Amino acid sequence: MKDYNDLKQAISLLEKQGWNPMVCDTPIAVSSCSVKCGIPTEIGDEYIEDYWLLPKSMTNMHPEIMIRANGNSMIDAGYEDGDLLRVRLGASASDGDNVLACIDGQCTVKTLFTDEDGSRWLVPQNDDFDAIPFTEDMDIYIEGVVIGVEKASVRASSRKALSAIRRTKNKLRSARKLSSSQVDELIIAIGNQVKHARQWYAVMRAMVDAEVQKEYDYEGFCSRVRNLLPDHKHLPDTKELQRMAVFSFAKPVAMWVECDAPVTGKRFHDYMEIALDMSSKLAC
Repeated sequence: MKDYNDLKQAISLLEKQGWNPMVCDTPIAVSSCSVKCGIPTEIGDEYIEDYWLLPKSMTNMHPEIMIRANGNSMIDAGYEDGDLLRVRLGASASDGDNVLACIDGQCTVKTLFTDEDGSRWLVPQNDDFDAIPFTEDMDIYIEGVVIGVEKASVRASSRKALSAIRRTKNKLRSARKLSSSQVDELIIAIGNQVKHARQWYAVMRAMVDAEVQKEYDYEGFCSRVRNLLPDHKHLPDTKELQRMAVFSFAKPVAMWVECDAPVTGKRFHDYMEIALDMSSKLAC
């Protein structure tokens, strides 16, 4: 009883702080076998190896199961090898739903679809695989609908990361070759896009990324802009620029994200557009 009361108190405190806590009290079976996103494989109750606990509000009257994907026929739907697919068993399936289908006693995950002739198909989400038609000589049964996916890994592709780094390094090498007078010309050119004094921060951050501006030399940057554009309607101010160097804006432009920025909505996109444009000018 004490544990229960402690739990109720903890939930109450979280709710007062504006959170929406939920108790994970509903078990979801995790199958030890995999379901081919390509070639069917059989599954059954004897393969249940574990249970996940989810809040009751996230489930409904239909039982659910977590089953691991194997293969890449559903790669364009975001299902990769090793992912855990959350399947709602017995749920009514409609065209466009990704379903767990049983074909002659074996199971596979595909997209359910009805063509213009009224024929039903199980369609892969990978052009390298053929669709499977419903035929009279096949025993096909829709076991359930895929309602979620738990990624096997949140790690990014090393190849893509290295490629992005090389592109950035190439841009920086090009930027370093610019003379001070050439950088001045770019500052003057970008000035037409600046509609608010704080937006000069986007210009400065792009210059810092390109290593043609010291990161914390706000006064030096502001003086440079004032000398180049004395008649500009929105000249930068040191303290105002310092206020913008928070959250993701304190990082390179490539790492800016709206959910972690000092401005949001159209203002965020305005800053991003100016920063990217300046970065592009510096890299040319």
